[in-house]
Amino acid sequence: MRVEIERLAFGGKGIAREDGKVLFVEGGLPRDILDVKIIKDKGSYGEAVIHQIITPSPDRVEPPCPVFGICGGCQLQNLSYPAQLREKRDILRETIQRIGGIQNAEVEEIFSSSKEYGYRTRVLLSAWFYAGQWHIGYSQERSSRKVKIESCPVSDEIINEAIARLSQVLSSVGDPNYPLDKVHISSNGSSAYISLVPRYARKPGSLGALVKHLKRFPETENVSVTGKDEAGFEAGVSGFSLFTAPSVFAQSNPSVNEAMIETVLKRAELSGEEAVLDLYSGTGNFSIPLARLAEKVVSVEVNKKAVAFAKKNATVNGISNIVFENASCEEFLRGLDSEGGNFQLVVLDPPREGAKKIISAIADLSPEKIIYVSCDPSTLARDLKKFGESGFEPISVKPFDMFPQTYHIESVSLLTKVRR
Repeated sequence: MRVEIERLAFGGKGIAREDGKVLFVEGGLPRDILDVKIIKDKGSYGEAVIHQIITPSPDRVEPPCPVFGICGGCQLQNLSYPAQLREKRDILRETIQRIGGIQNAEVEEIFSSSKEYGYRTRVLLSAWFYAGQWHIGYSQERSSRKVKIESCPVSDEIINEAIARLSQVLSSVGDPNYPLDKVHISSNGSSAYISLVPRYARKPGSLGALVKHLKRFPETENVSVTGKDEAGFEAGVSGFSLFTAPSVFAQSNPSVNEAMIETVLKRAELSGEEAVLDLYSGTGNFSIPLARLAEKVVSVEVNKKAVAFAKKNATVNGISNIVFENASCEEFLRGLDSEGGNFQLVVLDPPREGAKKIISAIADLSPEKIIYVSCDPSTLARDLKKFGESGFEPISVKPFDMFPQTYHIESVSLLTKVRR
């Protein structure tokens, strides 16, 4: 069957149409003309794979990674970077209109990454024993099978040096029962910081020999084991000193993260008299900068270790007007009384599943503004629709390319209270 790819879907597949049926084509790029084979027929739509590229898209490029198409980390290395940006903005706009039913919110120009490759400062690798030795790498696309890597082109040079040394050291471990499960690696731009995840959570000491051996090499000397003895490190973000640990969530593209922070502050338009509620606040990525401009910030985060770092970050940066709450956002909002809920601004940065469980509670606080930081267009669109039904109108949506070469799209949306 011959088709032409119209555009990309969220997830990276190409969209084509044949006799009224939508086809999602694995590896298809906009303006490709392809012979495809349908592998799944779902009635109103189908899934297809490329049998032959008849006329390649003018935006097709040669992917630099030897395991592209096998590794599940990147989906768009074969698409030029300007085309990636175009498609991501269009996907976000279309998703907000289709799922959210929102036609009048401006989807602004996408903020591009300063680096197309070598931008990642945080990775999580799997470790496994196969064919007589240990390997590290990622999972295959939509599979539990693993892909060995020696380096990763989207990761920074410091992380790749650590990966190479880890691979070398682990290749000499001959015990198939060695209790290593995963490896977190973070970079602060000058050094790599590594946290080993033991296969048995109650026995972190079982990795002691590996830690000792890795500490002999400069690429892996900052190594520890996850748990209470995991070592933290300092990284600069938007002029602030922020501490974290490899296993604690942090944004992994520093320049784009700083642009997101700047956008949040600009949208907030704080005068210094506001009370701000920061939900899903992590180690203080937004709370710390917001506190410099607000009268008070309440920072809510369920991860105990992230809260400990957030408190340290406030102290290190001389900030004393943040109240830290170690609780789920649902639990915190349920516990607010009428006196405790007087916030002029609510900022939320939920995980991929979005914030549908707390939208009504946020609306009940009746803030003047809501700033929603999202990593998933579909759940964002759903939640914007729900906020609209609760009296908050989306004014603008700013996309950010936090993860070049992948289908992921970050965004910052501004909502304001509708005046009745």
